[in-house]
Amino acid sequence: MHRLKGVLTLVAALALVSAIAARAQEHPKEHPKEHPTAKAISTADLEKAIRANIDEAAKANNGRFPAKDDVLNKTWQLTLVRVHTDKLTQLDASTYFACVDFKADDGTLVDVDFYFKDDAGQLKRTDTTVHKINGQPRYNYEKKGDFWVRVPVGQAPEKKEHPKGEHPKF
Repeated sequence: MHRLKGVLTLVAALALVSAIAARAQEHPKEHPKEHPTAKAISTADLEKAIRANIDEAAKANNGRFPAKDDVLNKTWQLTLVRVHTDKLTQLDASTYFACVDFKADDGTLVDVDFYFKDDAGQLKRTDTTVHKINGQPRYNYEKKGDFWVRVPVGQAPEKKEHPKGEHPKF
């Protein structure tokens, strides 16, 4: 008798689960997700966008990437050394950042920061700034909440999340 009650209880439970599942499939659009999440931009996506942007600019500029330097009032003609994939990050809700090393024809090492906005799933470059010349930074980054902001050299406190105070990173 106990066995029969157990079987009947199991059958009733399965029937109830089946009925709920059928009802849920009947009205799938009735209760959309409250906060749909946009596709996250990956490190690979950002690196690909940066390299494509550099290649496009270099093709139009005799094989060199032009980087405007407002401090020295000149435009550097640069060759890509590397994209810092360890320093690709999100600065705010739709702005992404990457540090890229270049070399000028005279041997000067120029670190250029690239900024991209997520425009409906497509990354668009919004700015580039010369961050360092031969390793000397012009500004640093400080973490504010979940994101990073630029601050003048000497104003970014040492932080565990970013021990050198130079670049944000994942």
